[in-house]
Amino acid sequence: MTESTVEPDGSSEYRVLVPLANPRTEQHLIELASTLAADRDGVVHAVHIVQVPDQTPLDCGAERLERIDADSEKLLERARDHAAEYDAPLETTTIVSHRSFEEVFDAARTHDADLVVMGWGGDRPWTAGRAEGPLDEVARDLPCDFLVLKDRGYDPSRILLPTAGGPDSDLGAEVARTLRSATGASIDLLHVVDDESEREAGERFLTEWAADHDIGDAVLTVDTSGDVEGAIAREAADETLVIVGATERGLLSRLVRGSLVSDVVDDLECSVLLAERPTERSLRERLFGRSEE
Repeated sequence: MTESTVEPDGSSEYRVLVPLANPRTEQHLIELASTLAADRDGVVHAVHIVQVPDQTPLDCGAERLERIDADSEKLLERARDHAAEYDAPLETTTIVSHRSFEEVFDAARTHDADLVVMGWGGDRPWTAGRAEGPLDEVARDLPCDFLVLKDRGYDPSRILLPTAGGPDSDLGAEVARTLRSATGASIDLLHVVDDESEREAGERFLTEWAADHDIGDAVLTVDTSGDVEGAIAREAADETLVIVGATERGLLSRLVRGSLVSDVVDDLECSVLLAERPTERSLRERLFGRSEE
């Protein structure tokens, strides 16, 4: 791995890391990351990951590395242009590697990121990095908070936030609250219960949860169908962004293995932002996984 970078200033500022496959086309990732960083007086660190074939030596010669650095610098300049209108400094790094997905996690640790904002789609090298074994374990051991954007024309003006509680929904609430503050976005909360007999308890839960997360003025909806994905699809019809917390099994590891087959992600017309917050796992869980799997 080789890097060329604008060095951080060594401060302990809140740091949002953005892995970019193509900085020319990923304006929305920079926009989201800059909004979140500016809210905490933080820094955005854009990392351009250049993946080369396994048979290509990483020390492939100074001339080729200089060419890669020059091409990457041109692309990262576009990212700087996108970030310029936001009140958050932008640092940049180019990484040349045989790996893709693992480099995201290594970069998050190396640069002491508090949050990673990354895209998901067929045009990104880490999307093709789905595998079992060690790569799956990498995705389970999150170094920081993660947001994964399925971009269908990013527009945070009308946000749907489904919640059943938990740390991932907490992260989603923080993001929704920041976007509301920065853009005037509306927030609709959704909680799904099994049947009509649970409506009152569901309304009480959602009211308290909204107040605890400083979004008590959000529109509250309790769905009694017991069908979480169906409820989200119905409520998302008039929304521009859905923020979904990870499941118990873990968002990133499911994406890596290609097992995140969900109408919520695949079929909604609006953008979807998937949120996962690190959790402590026991040694047994690290070795054997969670029992419900």
